[in-house]
Amino acid sequence: MSISFRAAFAACVVVMAPLAGVAASAQSWPDKPLRLVVPFAAGGTTDLLGRLLAEGITPELGQPVVVVNRAGAGGSLGAAEVARAAPDGYSLLLGTPGTQAINAYVYKSIGYDPRKDFSPVAYVVQVPNVVLTNPQSGLKTMADVLRFAKASPGKLNWGSPGVGSSGHLMLEMFKQRAGVDITHVPYKGASQANNDLLGGQIQMSGDNLPTALPFINTGKLVALGVTSKESVPSAPGVPPVAATLPGFELTSWFVLMAPAETPRPVVDKLNTAVERWLAKPETRKRLQELSAQPVGGSPESLARHLESEQRKYKDLTSAAKIEPQ
Repeated sequence: MSISFRAAFAACVVVMAPLAGVAASAQSWPDKPLRLVVPFAAGGTTDLLGRLLAEGITPELGQPVVVVNRAGAGGSLGAAEVARAAPDGYSLLLGTPGTQAINAYVYKSIGYDPRKDFSPVAYVVQVPNVVLTNPQSGLKTMADVLRFAKASPGKLNWGSPGVGSSGHLMLEMFKQRAGVDITHVPYKGASQANNDLLGGQIQMSGDNLPTALPFINTGKLVALGVTSKESVPSAPGVPPVAATLPGFELTSWFVLMAPAETPRPVVDKLNTAVERWLAKPETRKRLQELSAQPVGGSPESLARHLESEQRKYKDLTSAAKIEPQ
């Protein structure tokens, strides 16, 4: 063996050794429980979907997936925790529009970069939002809302879970598209907004459809419109807002994210686990009952979706003149 050949061979060994180590570790991964950080408190839509996801992919991975609630700053505290975690696939985030696309434009500092600090894993589900009112408001349709808002600018009060929440940005998009003035009343969570809506302190609110369904089904609140392009089976008879305001669409979505630089074989194993779970008939049935539409797809398709949503929310928050808090 010539000296030059031996040198080239040795160089190849040096380069390939780390790759072989990654492949070997990916084959044995996971060999301990995983943490799925849900960046909101227990009981809401994000928590509910996070627990379904954790339960669903546990048998696919062969290790328990444990849900950890880390609420605060519109989801930023939990997201930052995962962004700082080791990129080994054992710490994951159930990302939302807030954590991955909105918070960077409504908070002065969120402790992470949603573009650089995560590896996209899987687009899990999409969930419609819903415009709500109470039965005593006199509002029966979104057309009623438009007429009232145009006749009495600023007299309608719309509650949301907080500045920059999907409930708030639904209102801002509606105001921009319809050219009306409706007063935003921010709360510290959807439950507080809905309590005041039930009590008549405000006339309207925006919420995720899954958490609003119990109020709608019991008649305590009235659903004026869903924010998806079309009506959804779990809320029959509730038209899309787009039927009154063409082109209106602003849904919530839930995505699985890992820390940046997580090895691609690990990302692929996670993605496959999510895909297999979403493909099960019992999964699709349960998600449909919750008004959640399974999406799936590759990490690359999720990355493209996130880029598009980040641009959309940057434009929306800028047009709404939302000052970072």
